[in-house]
Amino acid sequence: MKVKGNRLSLKAIKGVLPCELIRWEAHYIPEAESTQDVAAEIFQKRLKPGIFVATNYQTRGRGRESRAWLSPRGDSLLFSLVLFPGNAPSHLRLLTMTMALSLCEAVRSHLGLKPEVKWPNDVLINGKKVCGILTEMMKTQEGEQAVIMGVGLNVNQNASAFPAEIRNSATSLSLEKSLKIPRLPLLAAIMKAFEDHYFLYQRGLFPEIIRKWKNYSSILGRHVTLRSGKREIQGVVIDLEDSGALVLRLDTGKTESFLSCDCLLE
Repeated sequence: MKVKGNRLSLKAIKGVLPCELIRWEAHYIPEAESTQDVAAEIFQKRLKPGIFVATNYQTRGRGRESRAWLSPRGDSLLFSLVLFPGNAPSHLRLLTMTMALSLCEAVRSHLGLKPEVKWPNDVLINGKKVCGILTEMMKTQEGEQAVIMGVGLNVNQNASAFPAEIRNSATSLSLEKSLKIPRLPLLAAIMKAFEDHYFLYQRGLFPEIIRKWKNYSSILGRHVTLRSGKREIQGVVIDLEDSGALVLRLDTGKTESFLSCDCLLE
């Protein structure tokens, strides 16, 4: 069944991207290995921010630590942005949180669902992953910091579209709503929410971003396992610092902050 507003094209994407804060240079590739790679290639030629790349299908999509991101043709929102954040590299992790917050607010207001964020880069619905965000850094020859941020959002997948090993931990917006979701209006809602929150980021209002992020947190007050390489740490999440660091009360009773780990819910 065809869904009005679901078909992606360059013209359609240009028609829904906001332009109040950023003048986006939109690109649409029907099939790509990875929107991250395409965005990086375009950036190397243009050397300017505001590049937006979307595709209908990725053959080599990836997430954190080069994990594969699988997405059936035409069922996802897959896009990457190139930004010049202008803040210290230590603040760049907050960009991922800014996008996660924007996705949650857009999904809640546009679809009436109840998304949650799982530190550092996942969006969940009913405890299942619906979206991943990948943030990578590049530098111009002049040394200016550029960020390429990729989003993979499961929109219209059926349960059978997910590999057996993740079928119990992954979901799509369509599965949660029991109906097909037009992708273009959803993209418009996400990008409008992102521009609103990116404005806060550019002004250095990180505590406000963190405050809003906490409202969607799936992990505050929960016992979790953090995994970094071969090291595993268990404890209760008690806070999130303005830097984006996770504050854990360890099972030993000690309190410690962590900036980059995998977080496993228990």
